[in-house]
Amino acid sequence: MQRMFRGSSPLLLLALAFAAIEVVALPAAAWEKEPLSVFHERRARLVRETGADGVIVLAGYREVDVAASVTPFRQNENFYYLTGWNEPDALLLVVPKSAKPGNGNPEIDKEVLFIPAHDYRQENWTGPKLGPDDADAPSRTGFPTVKPVALFQSALQEALKTFPKIYTELTAQPESGEDDFQAKMVANLRKIAPLATLGDLRSVLTRLRMVKSPGEIALIRKATEASIDAHLAAMKAVRPGVWEYEIAALMKYEFERRGCEWPAYPPIVGSGFFSTVLHYDQDDRQMKDGDVVVLDVAGAYGGYTSDITRTLPVSGHFTSRQREIYEIVLGAQNAAIAAAKPGVYLGRSSTKGLYEIAFEYLNTHGKDLHGKPLGQYFIHGLSHPIGLNVHDPMDFNQPLQPGMVVTVEPGIYISEEKLGVRIEDDILITGNGYELLTRRLPRAADEIEKVMSER
Repeated sequence: MQRMFRGSSPLLLLALAFAAIEVVALPAAAWEKEPLSVFHERRARLVRETGADGVIVLAGYREVDVAASVTPFRQNENFYYLTGWNEPDALLLVVPKSAKPGNGNPEIDKEVLFIPAHDYRQENWTGPKLGPDDADAPSRTGFPTVKPVALFQSALQEALKTFPKIYTELTAQPESGEDDFQAKMVANLRKIAPLATLGDLRSVLTRLRMVKSPGEIALIRKATEASIDAHLAAMKAVRPGVWEYEIAALMKYEFERRGCEWPAYPPIVGSGFFSTVLHYDQDDRQMKDGDVVVLDVAGAYGGYTSDITRTLPVSGHFTSRQREIYEIVLGAQNAAIAAAKPGVYLGRSSTKGLYEIAFEYLNTHGKDLHGKPLGQYFIHGLSHPIGLNVHDPMDFNQPLQPGMVVTVEPGIYISEEKLGVRIEDDILITGNGYELLTRRLPRAADEIEKVMSER
């Protein structure tokens, strides 16, 4: 509680008070998602991709897997991607039709969602839940068959009589935090089906998730628009004396009241020296005149993320040195964005791509205090895909394709000068180029200063 009020600036508190009564158009539903038919088609495609020589099994999170007592429940990413189901303790079983010689288009025979039976005493605490025996369970889940989780083991054993192979997640998705969950899921499968061969779905699911469906793109757009509004609000609230956590709270408030369920990642609001710390998320410093502040903050809508960063002068005006570095970073970003199109690589692999374009720009424009090129201060990758995860899975050895949504985020971090600048925007790869999804948010230094002057 002490952190909540310590040093709170009267102007920011007043702004929050007025913002709280502003009318904002809310989404039509508390949780927006794609049509259930889309999830069915993903399951059908997964059967085709695996060749129909085994059953597909995935487990959803339990409440204990996401600390649901203190945070909203959020489903395992791949489980949600294939089911659209965002309730705990569920299981997925997909059984293909028996393969026939020359059958090049395998089909689904059975697709079953296993969910917990009703616990009406618990529902008095957590609200009504869908039960497997409810008449509307198939229509609400998109699964023709919905069964209690207690029947999963027997259903799997029956399916294994025809298909002695189980496709599941044998490896954890990088940066998902699912390592322990995935390991326990595999151990449980080995226990209940010790004779079955296990096949990994990781590469197939990565390939499927790389290119977004129209519905996924629509949800990413909504996350992005809400996050842009949060950044605009921050531009008008940043000033000397304001605490970093005040800005983080303001931005979270702004994108959540526009329908986002949660932050896409812990908000990064780093000023002064901490503008040079990439994943600084303590947000507990009071901003000072002469600082820049890096705001890497965005929300998730319908489970889909955005990822946006802006660097602001705390005083409202860049110093000459801050503007110099800022313009170099912006120039590198513009060069990389302009080159984005299908067939181009993100880079940092065997093929030159957008990363190399940005790095070369940074390394040939400007110097540090010792007269050395600035490329050494670009210490992270240029780009990553966004989706259900802010670092969505991708094969970086593959070129960009239409339907991919990626970030472009060059940065220079000079600890000696307490000067860090990162500019991050989201682009959709189109048939012949790109669309800048974050175009509504100012990027040029003069435009940023103009918005900040409105405070």
